[in-house]
Amino acid sequence: MKKFKVIVAVVFISVLGSSCDSHTYDEIGGYVENPSFEKNIKPLFDSQCTTCHFQGNTSQGGYNEYYDYNTIRESVEFGSTIRDIDTTKTMPKGGAPLSKAKIKLILQWKNTGFQP
Repeated sequence: MKKFKVIVAVVFISVLGSSCDSHTYDEIGGYVENPSFEKNIKPLFDSQCTTCHFQGNTSQGGYNEYYDYNTIRESVEFGSTIRDIDTTKTMPKGGAPLSKAKIKLILQWKNTGFQP
């Protein structure tokens, strides 16, 4: 009987451990209460957006430039950034949509007053 309980426990733990998706932490974790531009937002935009939205990009035609605090803040506050990454999911072009955690991070930065 003891052997049976051990086998059941091992099987249960194995199933439990393998049932988590690799993106679970990204979807539910990583919450930042007071995100700042330098620590949280700029690295996100640098890794997800500046392939096309870099300073001086005229080859793509009409792209907003995201290279400093002011350009990124204006786009989040007055532009279509939130719509494009969250509602229509048209950005980033050619890439996977941003995770819910990353979108929440940008929204939290906006909601807490765009900390530098």
